[in-house]
Amino acid sequence: MSRLAICIVMALGFLLVVTTIGQAATEYVPGIKIVLEVRTSDGYLRSFQRPGSPPTYWAQDLPVVQGDQVTINPMIATGGAELAEVKIRLDQTQLADRTERPWRVQVNTSDLTAGYHLIEVWAMTKPPGARENSATTTFLVVPQNDPLLRILQPEGTESGPPVSDEERLSSAIRSRHPKVDQEITATSSATVAGPTLFFVSAGPAAKEFFYTLSRDDRVTYTSPRLPVQTHVLLEPQKAEAPGEAPGTLVLTVRVGDGAGQFGPPAWITVHVQVPEAAK
Repeated sequence: MSRLAICIVMALGFLLVVTTIGQAATEYVPGIKIVLEVRTSDGYLRSFQRPGSPPTYWAQDLPVVQGDQVTINPMIATGGAELAEVKIRLDQTQLADRTERPWRVQVNTSDLTAGYHLIEVWAMTKPPGARENSATTTFLVVPQNDPLLRILQPEGTESGPPVSDEERLSSAIRSRHPKVDQEITATSSATVAGPTLFFVSAGPAAKEFFYTLSRDDRVTYTSPRLPVQTHVLLEPQKAEAPGEAPGTLVLTVRVGDGAGQFGPPAWITVHVQVPEAAK
């Protein structure tokens, strides 16, 4: 009689399904997070300044201004599998059907009507054990004379640095802690149980970077431009001391060449644990 065992593990970003019928076979269900980058028609990162708050780059709960360029960046985690195909649709119209990188696509919003628009991303892994998955998100387009913009973008405020999608400025997030670094390599995620140092790995063209921290698709912190050798320290919050509250956040970095051009984003999901002393 053959043995049948099914183990389903929800790891960060992807679903691992291990089925044993006489011998093991592993299937990785792609985990998809749709990250949108919004730039002005001049190529600057769209930023806003809410009343009583510091300036912030565009986030999911903020509007896109007609004429902005929206880059759809599917962040797809597959564990040990390779991606076979990625499809991207906007309002049920296919924008891309790709079998190799880059997966991202750009959308000029000049011709989009005011209102909400739906983005769908579908991905499938390569055999053996090919699996598929999909994800959706929406964004709001408003006309350039929308009254809301007079509140979110007061006269005299400027958007962020120009952005380039040049691969020479691609990067990866790493950690000085071997166990955490292994976790990042395997799952594109990191568990922060104590003070943890992260750094940016990039090519010789990289001179600087900035990073953002996000929770629930909202940017909670945007750093200034930093020298590429700078380390990022994340640690759980203890009592009244500074630190990150327990939960899940996304750490995103973009590397620049020091001349105003920035490459595509690199990101990991960070699980901040409750400090041992607080348990």
